[in-house]
Amino acid sequence: MNNELTNEDTGYYNYFQRGNVRLVTKKYDDAIEDYDKAIKLEPEYAPIYNFRGYAYELKGNIDHAIVNYNKAIALKNDYAEAYSNRGVAYGKRGEFESAIRDLSEAIALNPNLAQAYNNRGIVYDNKGEVDLAITDYSTAIKLKPDYAEAYNNRGVTYGNKGEHERAILDLSKAIELKRGYAIAYNNRGAVYRSKGDYDLAIEDCSRAIRLKPDYAEPYSNRGAAYRGKDDYDRAIEDYDAAIELNPNSVEAYYNRGIAYYEKDNYDHAIEDYDRAIELQPDLADAYNNRGNAYKKRGEVDLAIADYNKAIGLNPNSAEVYNNRGKVWLHLKEWEKAKLDLTVVKAMGADIVSGFRDGYENVLDFEQKYSVKLPEDIAAMLTPLEE
Repeated sequence: MNNELTNEDTGYYNYFQRGNVRLVTKKYDDAIEDYDKAIKLEPEYAPIYNFRGYAYELKGNIDHAIVNYNKAIALKNDYAEAYSNRGVAYGKRGEFESAIRDLSEAIALNPNLAQAYNNRGIVYDNKGEVDLAITDYSTAIKLKPDYAEAYNNRGVTYGNKGEHERAILDLSKAIELKRGYAIAYNNRGAVYRSKGDYDLAIEDCSRAIRLKPDYAEPYSNRGAAYRGKDDYDRAIEDYDAAIELNPNSVEAYYNRGIAYYEKDNYDHAIEDYDRAIELQPDLADAYNNRGNAYKKRGEVDLAIADYNKAIGLNPNSAEVYNNRGKVWLHLKEWEKAKLDLTVVKAMGADIVSGFRDGYENVLDFEQKYSVKLPEDIAAMLTPLEE
């Protein structure tokens, strides 16, 4: 009896293997073409669908990716990696509950699948459940101690929680484990910037740029560090570079708007906030900042409209109520001003400090605008010791 495989038997596997090589070398269309050929020869082999799904996902075609993961799971209902991959795809579509369900199923099928814990951590992060995210990243690291990506992700989450030292430890470990890890350098730079260590932030972001010159985010982060040093021109240069690399970078437009505002260039600031809002219409801070720029230009009606929009998007922002309250003062809308300032006070914010961002005291305001504040409002805006 002849036990050797025929060319027809092995052909599908040869295409599958070549597709995997092309996938690794980022030749996604060529990889998909090979997977197509493999499937024609062997339509019941689940891994081909899983890998073809991954190729589609890397191309950005999430819908096609999920169709392929579905097929892989239908052929092999205990296929942990396919559940994990489909969970990631659902997460990219913002379908967090479906993502968590799939990733949890992957973990149930293979409790040692570190990748599934890491990926579920990312979904929890995106949902804002940061403690669950950290737990999953920690499990991934326990299962795979050299898992640089999990250290990076946990470091970012610690940074977002304000636990800067833990963040720096994790991101430094990621850099140690993965040579030339530009993303981790950028993320560590962002943590240093949040700490106010601007020179260290600039150093890390510059390293990320050297490692990956087409990476937009470190330009934006370095720009924020320069802005923290009041070097607005260099900040704007970096934001320009970030936008050139990624014309849809909301962060870069928003932050460049801040830099232009600090340079008293309100026209350019408004243009950048316009673009940030166009790209992300629910960005409350952009409306607030654009309102501030309109106020500086004397366009108070537009400023009020923007503050209203910001409050509608984020009704818990004391800063926006305070900004709107000061505009009502300019307009002598005393009751509206008092209402906004009362809301700010109820939120626990210091309305006196907020008022003195623009004026030395009540008398300074009254002299600038030739008005007399009502006694109750003047009392609200005056420190008790005065």
